[in-house]
Amino acid sequence: MRLVGSEGLRMAVQVLLRNPGRSVLTVLGLAIGVGAFIAMVSFGEGARRSVITQFESLGTNVLKVKSRVGGRDAGGRPPRPLTDADVRALEREATTLADVVPLARRNMDVTYGGDQHRTALHGSTPRFNVLRDWRLQAGGMFDETDVAERAKVCVLGMTPVRELFGSRDPLGETVTVGSMPCRVIGLLAEKGRAISGADLDDALVLPTTTMSVYLGIPDGYMYLEIRPKSPELMTAARFEIGEILRRSHGLAEGELDDFDLLSPDEVTRAADQTSRILTGLLAGIAAVSLLVGGIGIMNILLVSVAERTHEIGIRAAIGASPRQILSQFLAEALALAVVGSGAGAALGALAAVLVAKPMGWQQSLSPAVVAGSALFGIAVGVVFGYVPAQRAARLDPIQALRRE
Repeated sequence: MRLVGSEGLRMAVQVLLRNPGRSVLTVLGLAIGVGAFIAMVSFGEGARRSVITQFESLGTNVLKVKSRVGGRDAGGRPPRPLTDADVRALEREATTLADVVPLARRNMDVTYGGDQHRTALHGSTPRFNVLRDWRLQAGGMFDETDVAERAKVCVLGMTPVRELFGSRDPLGETVTVGSMPCRVIGLLAEKGRAISGADLDDALVLPTTTMSVYLGIPDGYMYLEIRPKSPELMTAARFEIGEILRRSHGLAEGELDDFDLLSPDEVTRAADQTSRILTGLLAGIAAVSLLVGGIGIMNILLVSVAERTHEIGIRAAIGASPRQILSQFLAEALALAVVGSGAGAALGALAAVLVAKPMGWQQSLSPAVVAGSALFGIAVGVVFGYVPAQRAARLDPIQALRRE
């Protein structure tokens, strides 16, 4: 009697169908492991690509300056904000810069009629949407005259438009920002969600001077976005920005900078490295659940060996060799692993596709990851099935026949 190949698999399936409930639970454990592994790797890679895309959307020729604790504030005091004096110093003294765009941010309630929505206010200059690569869907951006005159005008993102106006046209309408009336002069095109899940369209942009004077927000910026005149001037611009800001902040020689200066490449590399680490951690967690699925196969086959000891003894008595008995139980492990891994691959691929879109992540389902995960799941099932299969093959026929 030779229980290998297709005949062995057929008999294995028949045996497993005798206990469908137990077999389904065993298959489910491995399916969850394989599906989780595929989904986690796909989520991590999709998130990584989205992060890179978002940073690259700022432009390959944009430097970012952020205030931080350092220099005279190294004792633990709050970081010194970047100010209009810094912006004026850069515009006046720098020879390598094309644009210097300051950015202040504050969450505040915006109302229209009887509706109210809390959104992110961005105080900036007319070049805000240009450096952010954020086109206007309708209307226009405020200009330098609006900044100089502290004009009560604003540009809305799509989220406050939907929340406050529904299907109505907001252009020319007046909303109330805090307690300040503000006329809507433009609409920003829809951007979607950031990797963190934050709504990028939940924004209202207005002149920095308006934000500071009428809304009681102190004169200070979270960061500056700066574009050199050409990519070839990136290195020179970094040096020039650092020197000008140190003079503007009154930092003596030897004192630490109280600001960070980051290039797109540095930000992108840091984001890429962080995302890869996150993907590895997610894959590691999912791999543990896959191993748990393998342990489930081992346990169910150990129970099966114990229950079928008498049957094993009969097979051995009528001529089945230990190798054939080993093959039979390995075939059962293989059948469970194939079904579980196949189901898990389908579930994982489906989850990766369905979750990526609402989260705003790029689609990143790799056929190689799906196939590799399924094959690894099958291998795990067979490896964990070897222990009970070997135990069955080593049973003494006489002792086995005595068992009922």
